[in-house]
Amino acid sequence: MDQKVIIKKIKKRRRFFAFCFFLLLCFLVCFFAFQKKDYSITYQIHDFQVEERYYKEKNYYDFLISKNDQVYFTVQLNRHFSSKKIIYDIQEFTTDTETCIQLSSNKIRFLPLCRKNNEQISVHLVSEEMLGKLNYQLPSFGEAVSIDAYNIHVSNYLYHDFYIWNYHGFYHLSNSGTEEISLFQKDIYSPSLITQVGRFLFIPDYDANYYFEKAYLLDMTTGNVETWELSEQIYFDSIVLGVYEDDLYLVDKHEKKEWKINVSSKKLEQIGSESQGGITYQNGFVNVTMNRLLYQESSFQGVLPITYLVDNGLYYTYNDLKIKLLEDVPSHLITYNEDWIFYLKGDSLYAYSLEYGEILLMEYFEWNFNYSNVVFLYHE
Repeated sequence: MDQKVIIKKIKKRRRFFAFCFFLLLCFLVCFFAFQKKDYSITYQIHDFQVEERYYKEKNYYDFLISKNDQVYFTVQLNRHFSSKKIIYDIQEFTTDTETCIQLSSNKIRFLPLCRKNNEQISVHLVSEEMLGKLNYQLPSFGEAVSIDAYNIHVSNYLYHDFYIWNYHGFYHLSNSGTEEISLFQKDIYSPSLITQVGRFLFIPDYDANYYFEKAYLLDMTTGNVETWELSEQIYFDSIVLGVYEDDLYLVDKHEKKEWKINVSSKKLEQIGSESQGGITYQNGFVNVTMNRLLYQESSFQGVLPITYLVDNGLYYTYNDLKIKLLEDVPSHLITYNEDWIFYLKGDSLYAYSLEYGEILLMEYFEWNFNYSNVVFLYHE
């Protein structure tokens, strides 16, 4: 073969490999530049200092905005952007008693952040004067209805399925209709071990005495009930620690055993004992003694970075920071997720979100007397 042809082919091959190497290098640069990673930055906008932080493990941002001695915060869950310095402008509005700021961003639509009486408050608690200055109209959500079923008056389903405990089973109420699900022969007034795990309700066999060896699994999407024969017996004096992903964690006080219960796969696994201790979730799983599980507050904490507090009102809390949502005090907190909290006030069930405020869902006279572990809800 002609030597010039060979040299030409070699050069061509070298150029090809060089081009491939360049593409690989560009890919690696882009991959490492845009992959998720924790960061914390501080920057100035007008007279405000902004501290912006991203947490990779739980995939959320927090923002702390301060001016003089006034601090505002907001948490944005399930967010990630390749760029930083997400806020580009801040406007401030004041009345005689209130101060609000409006954050501008090309990535996130922020709600107004407001303060009154030395505490941060929901925009739903500010005056009409402040709403006018903000040019902010409080939004509505959900389709209002007026339906009576089983002595329950429904005002809004909020696109959820509701399962209301009626002492021997459930009333199932949703936009699709209503039905009664009977499970037990005797009335059960304190169904403390019924637990929601995803779309399922784990329901011990309350017709049994002292301990149960079977449970019912209620699919909240259909209302269908399946019986699960357990491989072990669990006493009714057990404590539910909480739910993480698809697993329910429960401590049997009588037997001093901790169980991990996977409802979807119907798997029961002992993970703790008196001699070996057990585990709980406190911003991550930690090993603890059995005595702590039995006699101290060991329910799950930190599954979400935010939580709610009842203290002379209702508060949305994050670390040591909080936002006042309600002036009046709920009688019982039902459940909460990333967007909503559900709670009882007397005989009325409400939902609340930072964006939409408080929404009346249902009224049921029985909730004046029996309100613990009696309302469960699901939304796909």
